Amino acid sequence: MDAERAADIMQANRAAWNAARYEAWHEALGSPADAAARLQADPARAARRILPHLGPVAGKRICNVQGSHGRLAVSLALLGAQVTVIDFAEDNRRYAAELADAAQVSLDYVLANVLAAADLGLGAFDALVMELGILHYHLDIAAFFQVMGRLCGEDAALVLHEFHPVQRKLFQPYPGQAPDYFSAELVRAPVPDPTGQDRVLGECQYRFWTLGEVLGAALAAGFQVTRFQEHPDWTDPHIPGAYTLVAHWRPA
Repeated sequence: MDAERAADIMQANRAAWNAARYEAWHEALGSPADAAARLQADPARAARRILPHLGPVAGKRICNVQGSHGRLAVSLALLGAQVTVIDFAEDNRRYAAELADAAQVSLDYVLANVLAAADLGLGAFDALVMELGILHYHLDIAAFFQVMGRLCGEDAALVLHEFHPVQRKLFQPYPGQAPDYFSAELVRAPVPDPTGQDRVLGECQYRFWTLGEVLGAALAAGFQVTRFQEHPDWTDPHIPGAYTLVAHWRPA
């Protein structure tokens, strides 16, 4: 895919993520003040998928890649980390900024395309964390992991908790998509409605990657995979619903 088309798709996806998203976070998560109070009461809960792979986070420089509404980032900040979020949606940044203020923590929220992040002087993080709905927004998985490497300090950890492609490509494909694990076609579908009402708040184009493509791109970029776990689906425990990839930046 040429760079101009990829840029057009990114801009369209950004617009979709700014379609009533701030209001949707209010409906789904409550006001920033209410959401912050819950995080302050138990900051580890919102970060429970990530924390076991990070060790103590106090004092660490952590980048929450595509950190969306900021709940994970604020939870890590409450636990003592210095957290930067990179995300391309202003509506996400707005909710996250109010959430951080209400929780009385500092959060550096960078409004940018993740693929441009390495050119913004943000590097040398101790850890990169991301969860659920990250990779399918990227049309070049190799470029994505190369940028992640440029954000890493020596031996930095990358923790990715992501939807499993077997679930997304075979068992729960979007309407109109035939089950095909190896399909490289773009999928056009609504941005998820966090309230569960299935409203169409905007439409994005996605590229769902196989596990082999993800692991291959991470290894080629200089990451050493140290742990890989598959997790059951939330509604059908007989199929995989998510996976956790833990890697460290150790280029040759």
